[in-house]
Amino acid sequence: MMVANLKKNRFPMDDILAADSVPNRLQPNCLNNLINHKRLKIAVLIRDFVTTGGAERYACEVTRRLAREHEVHVFCQNWDATVSEVIAFHRIPKPLAKPSFVNQLLFSFFTRRALASARPAFDIVHSHDKVTAFDLLTIHCPCFRGFITDKKTWLSRLLIWLSVITSPRSLGYLGLEKGQFTLRPDRRLIAVSTSVKEDVQHNYPLPGSFFSLAQPGADYEQIRAVVDMADRQALRQQYHFGPDDFVLLFVGTEFKRKGLATLLAAMAKLDDQRVRLLVAGGGGGKMQIFKQLAQDLGLADRVAFAGLVRDVFPLYALADLFVLPTISDPCPMSPVEAMAGGLATIMSRSPFCGTAEHIRQDEALILQDPTDLDELVAAIRQGMDRDCRAQLQEKGQRLAQTLSWEKTAAATLEAYQQLLDARPPKS
Repeated sequence: MMVANLKKNRFPMDDILAADSVPNRLQPNCLNNLINHKRLKIAVLIRDFVTTGGAERYACEVTRRLAREHEVHVFCQNWDATVSEVIAFHRIPKPLAKPSFVNQLLFSFFTRRALASARPAFDIVHSHDKVTAFDLLTIHCPCFRGFITDKKTWLSRLLIWLSVITSPRSLGYLGLEKGQFTLRPDRRLIAVSTSVKEDVQHNYPLPGSFFSLAQPGADYEQIRAVVDMADRQALRQQYHFGPDDFVLLFVGTEFKRKGLATLLAAMAKLDDQRVRLLVAGGGGGKMQIFKQLAQDLGLADRVAFAGLVRDVFPLYALADLFVLPTISDPCPMSPVEAMAGGLATIMSRSPFCGTAEHIRQDEALILQDPTDLDELVAAIRQGMDRDCRAQLQEKGQRLAQTLSWEKTAAATLEAYQQLLDARPPKS
C-alpha cells in the first residue's frame, strides 16, 4: 500500500500527479466495464477512513472496491492501516478535534486547499463528508436544515431560527449545506436511500435527475464464513448467556435515535426470563444513562452492554433475533448484515429506517411504528416462534445475497459515468 504522509500542512502534489505507476494488486473485475474500460484517477474525501461507524464504513467498503480497478487517493485525517488494496493516503491536518463542527469546517477548508492545484489531475473528486470542494457527494444523513423546516408551527420554527442565528455550530452546518446543495451542472449527488434523497429535495430545490441512489451492501461470503466458524457456546459464555436463553441482538451507537429505550421497555413488558439482550455500540455518550434505565426496569441481569465492537459479525452467531426499532436512521447496514448472518430480523419501516425500502414484510418483521411498545412486544413474540423465525432466516439470507457492496460500487461508478458524460469534451 502506498501511503503519502504530509508534514507541515504541505501536500505532495507531484506524488499525486505522477501516481499513474501505482501497481494494482487485484485482478480486474466487471466494475471496469461501467466506465468504458478507462482507469480513473479518483480522490475520496472522508475524515475517518475506518471500518467502524456508518458513513465511514460505507466509504471504506465502496472505496476499497473502486481501488481494485482504479487509482484511488484518500484525503483524510485518520485511516485504517490494515486496508489491503493499493490506495494512496494523504493526511489532512486536524488542528482541533473538538468541537466537531469546527473540525468539520477545517476539514472542508484543508481539503479545498489540498485540491486547489491537483484537482485537474483527478477524473472524479468524491466526498463522503460535509465539504464544499467536490464533483460528487454521497449523502449519508438527512439535512441539518430539516431540523428547522420540520417544525409544525410558525412559532416553533421562529424559535428554532432564533436559536440558529445565535449558534456558530448551526450557522456553520447551514453554510456547508448551502454550498453542497446548490444546483450545479458539474456536480452530482448520491443518496444512500430514497428517504435521504427526498429529505434533501424537501429542503433544497434540486431535481431528481441531480441524484443517484447507492444503498449500502453486505459482504455475504465474509459474514457467513465468520458466523460458521464462530463458537456459539463460547460467545454466549463471554456475555453470561446460557445455552437455553433467547438472545436478542441490538447493534448501534446512538442508543436514543436507534430506539434502545423502546426495546428495553418492551423486554420489561414481555416479562420472559428466557429473553436476554446484547447491546453492541458505544452509546454516543449515553452508555451510563441506558445502563441505569435497564436497572430501573429490572433488567440489569438480562442485558449485557458490549460497548463499541470492532467486529460485530461473530455476534450474529450467538443471537437468536436481531432487533433495531430505530426512529431515525438513513440506511443502517446492520439489519442486512444480520440477515446475512442467519438472523431473523425486526426493524422499523421507511422512512424511520431507510434500509426497509428494499425489504418486504416476509423477509423481516417490519415495525409500522417503532415507538409503539405493544407492536414491538408482539413482533418479538412472533420472532420467538421457531417456524416463523426459520422462514424469516431463509428469506432474509436470500435477500442479503443480492445486496452486495459490489452492487453499491457499481451504482457509484454509474454516477461517475453520468458526471463524466455531462462534461464538455476537452479541446
